[in-house]
This record gives sequence, C-alpha cells and structure tokens, in this order.
Amino acid sequence: MKNLKLLIIGIALLSLNSCMDEDKILAIPPSGALVTITPDGAAVFDLNNTSGSIYSGEFKDATLNIASYDLSANIYYAASGSRSASAVIYSTTAFPSRIEISAAEVLSQLGIPESAVVPGDLVEFRATITTDDGRVFDASTLNGDSKGEALIGAYSWDIAFGCDWQDSAVDGTSWSVAYTYYWGDPTDLYAASVGTTTATAVDGVVTFSDIWGPGLDFVVTVNTATGAVSKAESVVLQATFGPYADQYYPARSLSGKNFFSCATTTLSFALKTCVDAGCYGSGADASITLTKN
Repeated sequence: MKNLKLLIIGIALLSLNSCMDEDKILAIPPSGALVTITPDGAAVFDLNNTSGSIYSGEFKDATLNIASYDLSANIYYAASGSRSASAVIYSTTAFPSRIEISAAEVLSQLGIPESAVVPGDLVEFRATITTDDGRVFDASTLNGDSKGEALIGAYSWDIAFGCDWQDSAVDGTSWSVAYTYYWGDPTDLYAASVGTTTATAVDGVVTFSDIWGPGLDFVVTVNTATGAVSKAESVVLQATFGPYADQYYPARSLSGKNFFSCATTTLSFALKTCVDAGCYGSGADASITLTKN
C-alpha cells in the first residue's frame, strides 16, 4: 500500500511538471523591421554651400521583410526649441537603396528659406517602415501594432547646420547700429545717430566703419578656425580724455558673444571705457548692437 501511494504521488508530480513546461512555451513573434544605413556623405549641412552639402548613404533591408521605407524630415530651431512641420523627403520599396540629398533640397521640400536657419539648428530625420505583412514601425512607436519586436536602425537621426568662417559672407555687408552711452562726448553722440555701418572682412578681422565718426571704427577679430570672437573693441576715439590719453571702448566681456559665423545676424556688446591708465567700472559702460541688414 505504501508503494502504491508513492507511485500515485510520483505520477501526479510528473503530470504537474509537464503542464508547467507546456505553459512556458511561447509563440515565436514575427520578425521585427530593421533597415540599416551606412552614411558616406556630409556629417554637417554647410550654410555656406547648401547645394553642395549632400547627405548620402546606403539603406539595406536587414530583416528581409520590408515593403516600404519612408523618410520624413523637419527643422529643429535650437534658439526657440520649436520645430517646423515635417514632410516625406525620400521613399523606397527596393533594397539596397541610396539616398543623396543636399541641404538646399531638404529646405526646399520643407518650404523653408535658407535665411530661416542658423548654425546649431538641426534637420531631424524620422522614418516609417512597413513590412510585407502590413505591420508599421516608426521612431516613436517601434512596436507598431504590437505584433512583434522592432529593432532600432535607420529610424531616427539628426544633421546639424553649420558653416565655416568666410570673409566673403561678411565683407561689404550693411549693418544697423543701436548705441547707448554714458559720457555723452561728441563721439558718443555721433554713434548714437549714425544709423548704419559697412563691414569689411580680411582674414577674420571685421571692421565696422565710421561708427564714432570718420575713421573711428569698431573692430571684431574672429578665430577663423573656430568662429570664436577673440577681441571686439573700438579704435582710439580721443587722444586725450580728461587727464588721460587714448580713450577707447573694448568689450567688457565676450561671454555669450563668442560665435561669429556666416549666418550671424546680430552682435551685441557692453563696452567699457578704457584709457592709457586703465579701465573704468561697469557704471560707465556704453553698449552697441549691430544687426545685419
């Protein structure tokens, strides 16, 4: 009797274990959707040459089940944190497939003028992939209709706008002048009413002419390798200034003013008053804002 009970218990445990093993067997989900891209073109869209700045690469169907690949784009405006409307800029149903698209073409398809973007803004590329069995995957809902996993590949990436320093982008341009002063000397009064100035640029040295009077210029020096403003100051405005000599106005600080590119449209500086013996405190500052016309 004892052996019979043990046999019955053993059969019951074996049956329970078999049920548990069967419960662990899950249905194999269908393949996800993976398109890969190997980029071989521009890593940055150059605002000095939007037609010649081309993003390119080759798409491949890594899961061998892609019916269509649609790539949309929009502009992210870094200064405001806002985005433009998006549009489909590229589609394919065959793989491998190549994309070659310039910055100018992207902006044209989005209906956005080149003047509306500046260095630091982005083109945000976002893809939608449809599989042979009709499932849809995209960058925001990678599981599509929840019928299987989605693998992250050529779904989402960004290309920044930028531009190297070029004298020609600044040379000969007209700028509006807004000026406030502390001392009220004739040179200050002249600058407050001058209205406009013309910029000349040679090897990164930009001269805004005749701001405080004929020959009394404001000079901004740019590191052409980095775009950083390394100096911004007036020429000597007065040979004598009270008991001192050689009055001039340099920028009090370049913090936050350290980028001058082909796309810069506004420069603004607080100007400290300096003479041969040193500089005055910030209470005697002037200010200048230059806006490209």
